[in-house]
Parts: sequence; C-alpha cells; structure tokens
Amino acid sequence: MATPGVAAANVLDPPEPPNASFRIKLFYGLGSAAPGAFNALGALAMFFYNQVIGVPAAVVALALSATLFSDAIMDVVIGNASDQTRTRWGRRHPFLIAGLLLIPIALYFRWHPPRDWAADSMFWYVLATGLFVNVSFSIFEIASNALGPELAKAYHDRTVLIGYRWMIGAGTAALATVLIYGVFLRATPEHPVGQLNVDGYGPLSLTISAIIVVSILAMAWGTRHAIPHLFQPVAFAERASIKVQLQRMGQALGNRNFLVAVGAGVFLGVALGMEGGLRLYFYTFLWGLKASDIMVLSLLAIPTPIIAAIIAPRLAERFGKKPACLALFTASILITHLPMLLKLTGVLTWTASPALLMLLGGFAFLAGVCTIGGYIVVSSMVADIVEDVQAQTGDRAEGLLMTADSLPNRIVNSISVAFPGLLLAWVGFPEKARPGPETLEMIMQVAWVYVPVMVLVSGLKVATWTLYRIDKATHDANLRATA
Repeated sequence: MATPGVAAANVLDPPEPPNASFRIKLFYGLGSAAPGAFNALGALAMFFYNQVIGVPAAVVALALSATLFSDAIMDVVIGNASDQTRTRWGRRHPFLIAGLLLIPIALYFRWHPPRDWAADSMFWYVLATGLFVNVSFSIFEIASNALGPELAKAYHDRTVLIGYRWMIGAGTAALATVLIYGVFLRATPEHPVGQLNVDGYGPLSLTISAIIVVSILAMAWGTRHAIPHLFQPVAFAERASIKVQLQRMGQALGNRNFLVAVGAGVFLGVALGMEGGLRLYFYTFLWGLKASDIMVLSLLAIPTPIIAAIIAPRLAERFGKKPACLALFTASILITHLPMLLKLTGVLTWTASPALLMLLGGFAFLAGVCTIGGYIVVSSMVADIVEDVQAQTGDRAEGLLMTADSLPNRIVNSISVAFPGLLLAWVGFPEKARPGPETLEMIMQVAWVYVPVMVLVSGLKVATWTLYRIDKATHDANLRATA
C-alpha cells in the first residue's frame, strides 16, 4: 500500500539529498552521551529508594508510575512547542540550552533525599523530584531527537547518523555503569555489597550530571553551523488558524506508519517498565553478583554499540530496514531470556563464579548487539515518517511525532513500572535485604512471572512492526513531494 507522497513520483526528481558530514554525525552522536548516562543512573531509582533509603517497594513503584504518567503528557506539549519555535538559533537549540541549565539542579535533589521522612512523605518527594528530573531532561531530549531527521535526509545515511547516536549513547551508558559499580558503588569492608552503600549515590549523581552537561554543550556547539540550513516555521502572524493547525495535527497523528510505531511503542513501554525496575534485583539476588561483577558485565558490553552501529546500517541497506529490524529484534528476544530460563528450569546451576560471569557476559554481548542494532534501524524508520507526514500535510513536525509516538509508550511504561514493586510486595521481598537462600527463593518467584511476560510483550512489539510500509522507494517519493 503506497503512502501519501508516492503520487508525486512523476515530479522532476530533485538532487539526492547530500549525506551529513562526519562532523555533524560526530557531534550529534555526542549529544546521546547525555541520555546514555542519564538512563544508567535512572535505572537505579527503584533499588535506591527501596533497598538503600528503605522506602517500601509499593510506595516507590507508585510514585515512579505517577511521575512517568505525568511526564508523558508534558512531552507532547514540549514537542509541539519545539516544532513551532522560531528564533535566530533555530527551533531546537534553545531547548538544548534550557535543558542544560535545569538538569543538574533536578538531579541533585533526586539523589540527595532526606533519610528520615515517613513513607507517605517520601512518596511525594519521589514524585516531585521525579517530575522535575523528567521534564528537565525531556526539554533537552525531545529537541535533540527531533533534530536528527533534518540533519540527515538521505534514506540510508539517516541510519548511519542514528548509528553514531546509538553507538555513543549506549557506549556512554556502559561506561557510566562501570563508574557506578567500579568507582562509586564498589564493595568496601563496611559495604561488601557496594550497591547498598548510601554514601556513594550523591557523588555518583554529580559525576553523571557533569557528563550530561559536557554532552549537551558538545552537541549544541558542534551542530550550530547547521542552524541556517534547518527548517524554520512560518512567523506567528502568518500561521494558520488554531482549527486548521489541529486538523493538520490530526492528519499527522493518523498516519498509518505512525500508528504502527505507536502500537510497537505500547509493547515496548511494558517491557521497559518491567526490565528497568528488576534488573538490579536479578543481578544481586538471583545471580548473586557483586558490584565488581556488574562492572565486568558493563565492560564486556562496551563494544556492543560499536559493532551494532557497523552492522545495522549494512543489514538495512542489504535487506531493507523492516526485515533487518525484525530479524535483529527476534534474535534479541531469544538470546536475552535464555540464561534466566535455564536458571529457572534447573539446567543452569552455576552460582556466582568467573564461569557464570563469562556466560552471562557472552549472552549479554550478543543480545546487546542485536537489541541496539534493532533500535538503530527502528529509529531510522521512525525518522522516515517525518517526510511521509510532510508529504501529506505540508508540515514538518518531528517534535510532535516523536513525542506523540512515545506518549502511549510512556503511559503504558508509567503503569508497568509499578509492576516490579507490586511483584516484590506480592512475594514479601523485604527492604534492605541481603542475598541468601530466602531472597533467592523469592526472586525466583518473581522471575517465573517476569520471563513469560517479557517474551510475550517483546514478541508482540516485533509483530507490530510487520505492518510498517515505508521503504526506500516510498521515502524517495516523499522527498520529491516535499522538495
């Protein structure tokens, strides 16, 4: 089924869009170091407030859920505002700088909580600081993501650009994890399980803030020369009426391929909420890993985004973007969950040892290459929807599309992020627990629910992408229609 814009194929072909320069790719990629470090730190929130500060798991889970739900609504507002902004610095760069100023302040309060408040008071603290952190970061991240489709318009070069972004972002996440478990949360005589050391989290958050500031500055400075060549919306006085603008937004959000991305994002939201909240619990209580072991796994993961960024664009060019993403994601599902399934069924009986660490590292390495490679290709596919919508409506709305695409994801994620806490409460998992036979039995009960749910929702995500319909011919036709 042809998408809007294909009818324009008989228009005189414009020149093939030039590839983005290495400088643009490098500095745009450096901007992804911020979300890489930010997400590595954010993944600790559930564990930190529950196991380190001592707030009940259900209280933390509900606060995190409410935070993500509210943040999902704000993202659409920020995305649309970014699309409509008209300044001498372009649409996106003012938002980059605003995020740069707000994020360090928000992270300070998030990771320096009071230690003697009651549970009901801590619910409001986790909620308020979570909203401050997420909105501050969204101001930067939405503008950053929306900038990509404008910097690379050529079909396959866009995948390469996004490959740089994923390579640096995922690499930074791995390096941040090394900092977390190898420096700030390393084991000490007083804290043999380093991730339970409350005094390590404050300095850690300040270091992550510094990485984020440097990343945003590098991206804003390195891409500033592109500003005169980027799309500028019409002046406010020349804009269509509110009614017409809403009609165009409705057309954009009703695009078939956009709805496919939204559907896949719903299942992704469930998976992210489950995996993010329980990862450190499984490392600590199911596998018996110490902070140094987790650091080793993080070191083994550092090459994965580099390999994925090399492989993914080549697979997409050779077989097409959709077949490449389907194959990579399917392999990722199988490889990711096999070790835990073997543990639950009694096939894998190894306890914490170098052999177990190498086994987990090998599976994590292969799964990481497939997962990151799949996301590189999918991110490029989502970027292609921008011209598909522009051919239909005449408007470029990267910010709106990318935040509206993530809105159901965030809403579902905000609900599913409560699942880990509710599961832990269901099995009676204690606060400030220690690894041992009792906690192993409890965490295995959680894992028996976790594995089938994750395989199911991940499979549904992959199946949804089979409905996507933009290929290179369609994209080229859209470029002709919008030239």
